[in-house]
Formats: sequence, C-alpha cells, structure tokens
Amino acid sequence: MTVPFRRLLGFLAAATLLAAAPPARADERADDRTPLGQVAEGLEVALAKYREIERRGGWPLVAGATSLRPGMRDPRVAELKRRLAITGDYDGEDDHVEAGGDADAYGHALIAAVRRFQARHGLEATGWINAETAEELKVPVQWRIAQLAHNLARARRVPRDLGLRYIHVNIPDAHLKVVESGRTLHSARVVLGEIAHATPELSSTITHIEMNPWWNAPTSIVKRILIPKFKSEPKYIAANDYLLLARAGDNKSAVDADRIDWDRITAANFRWQVRQKPGPKNVLGRVVFWFPSKHNVFIHDTAAPELFEDDVRYFSSGCIRVDSAVYMAMLLLRNQDDGSWTEEKINSIIAANEPYKIAFKQPVNVHITYFTAWTDLKGRVQFRKDIYKRDRL
Repeated sequence: MTVPFRRLLGFLAAATLLAAAPPARADERADDRTPLGQVAEGLEVALAKYREIERRGGWPLVAGATSLRPGMRDPRVAELKRRLAITGDYDGEDDHVEAGGDADAYGHALIAAVRRFQARHGLEATGWINAETAEELKVPVQWRIAQLAHNLARARRVPRDLGLRYIHVNIPDAHLKVVESGRTLHSARVVLGEIAHATPELSSTITHIEMNPWWNAPTSIVKRILIPKFKSEPKYIAANDYLLLARAGDNKSAVDADRIDWDRITAANFRWQVRQKPGPKNVLGRVVFWFPSKHNVFIHDTAAPELFEDDVRYFSSGCIRVDSAVYMAMLLLRNQDDGSWTEEKINSIIAANEPYKIAFKQPVNVHITYFTAWTDLKGRVQFRKDIYKRDRL
C-alpha cells in the first residue's frame, strides 16, 4: 500500500511531537489518590467548581475530535484547547487559546493537556485523541455535575471511623491503597469481578493472612469453568495441581482423574470436590487476606500476574486479586508484633509450600467502595467508567 507523501509527513510530524512531549506524570495516575476519609470534602469543592462552569455556559463540543492529530493545524484545535482550558487541563498561553498565534496548532502544550485529561479519566495517557477520549470529551457539564453529586452522597455514607490502618479498594478505579494514620503507604493495581459477577461494596476487618493456601473451588466456578475445561483437557487436572475428592476436605479420598469417563460427566452428575494444591499454579497465588463477609469475597494474590498489565481489569468471579500481594502482606504484618515478620521470614514460609496462617493482633479494616468521581490530593477531578452501571444518573 502506498501512503501519500503529505499524509506520511503528517504521521512523521505527529510521531516526532509525541516523542518529544513530556510523558504523563505517574502521579496523575496512581500516586495521589485521596485517602477515603477526605473524599467527601474534595467532591464538595469539585461540585462547586463544575456548577460554576455550568453557570458560565459549560464547555464546547469539539466535532470530529478523533480526526485531530499532533502536528496538524485545524480550527477545531482552538476549540479543543478552549474545552481543555475550562477544566484546567490546558495551561497554554491565554492568547493562544483565544485566537491568533498558534491557536489552531496541535503542539506540545496540547499533547500534554490531552494526556492530563486522559489520566484524569483513567485512560491511557497518549496525547492522541482516540475514540475513548473523544467519548469523554463529549460528556456535558450537566452530566458531570450529576455524577459528582451522586458520588458525594456515596462519600457521606462512608463509615466515620475507618480505622487507624485500613485497605481501600475503589472498584471503578481498579486500585487498592494501604492507608495508615491518613497517609497512603502503598498503592497497587487490582483485578475485580466481571460484570456478571460484580465485586460488592462492603466494610469489614481482616482476621488473618494465609500463605500457600489450598483453593477449594466454589461449586459455581466448578460448573461454569472447570468441568468444561476438565472434559476438553483431562490432563489439565494433574498439570495444574488439582485434586478431585470423594469426601470434601479429605485429600486421601482423591480419585484418579484418568479413570473417569469424561464423556459422561455433566454439571448435574459431577460429584467430587475440586481442590487445588498450594504452589505457584494455585489460582489464589501465595497469599490470601481473609475477612468476614456475607458475599464470601476476599483479597488474594494470583498465578496470572500478567492481567495487571491491562488497563481494564474486570476478569474475576467477584474476589479481589492484588498485585504485589507478598509485599502488601509484609507491610501489614510489620505492625502485628515485635517486627519479626521480615521479608526473609515470609519468603522462607512461602518457599516451604505448606499452608501457614497468621492471625492479626491489630485490626486492619477493609473498605470496598464504588466512586466514579473524586478529587486527588492535588485537587484534580478524577472520573472513571461506571463499569457496573450503579450510578443511575
């Protein structure tokens, strides 16, 4: 395929600008998440700001924004700059925003502004307007006001006593924070429930950590996922350290999966308990953080860490898989006794490949929330997709 010369020059200019533009700061994505107890205060400020934007006429709709490219000149670029200046994403010269000069040029300042806008909306900060970015740009100010008000109502329902030390998981953000005395000690990506098996909102308290756990596969997962897998690939059972037990919890009652006539097996006549041995293949990973809940969910490690690389992370059956789970365990355990829970000690327990439970002497609360809007510690208003359609705006 031959690319027209002028079009090729446009692509080269865009690539050069994107390469030269400063990258989106990491703190625009992860490091400035507001502690849970401060969310309501930040939303009150944001709501007042967006109501003032509405009073002044809102923001312009940029037609065909996805056709705009870094390096190009177009009258719509000036509209895009005005749009982003209103929400504080564009900080170029005022006269450039208004008219004249480079107002219609998609240059470094605008690339940085688009990246800021993308980061505030949980999108990959490329500086290039794709379909997802254009969709967020089209959301009217009235909708954002309703979203902020709805989330402010949520924030006001948060327990007043969050605990001295707690874990906060915000579902739409797909991140977890470890907070102590109002200060974030650790932030990590999480994988949450797919839409059909949504992770619930709740508050609870971690009772203990379990290293090298067995996994007792829930009946729903056995029927929905494992039986079809076992039938199509019987060798998968032994290869992934599964046991089929004739008597629940009795590993000595394991049956030989190779002697089962899998062609005759259905979800209705499958009669064994499915357990998976501790180890690197265990779906719970190396660490589980247990807390009581009527929903029977918990936080755990994973044998598939590559899923944390995805920007959209809703793959689980409702539980929360956390990146760097072993580090988080060490962080939480350091305040549980005389400081004997060192990295070396934890690693030696894991290497032994035997189940090991550690009861928490000091409480660590867990709060799982559903905020699609909040402000970060630098006052930037953050928005996320309403993944479970709970906003009902």
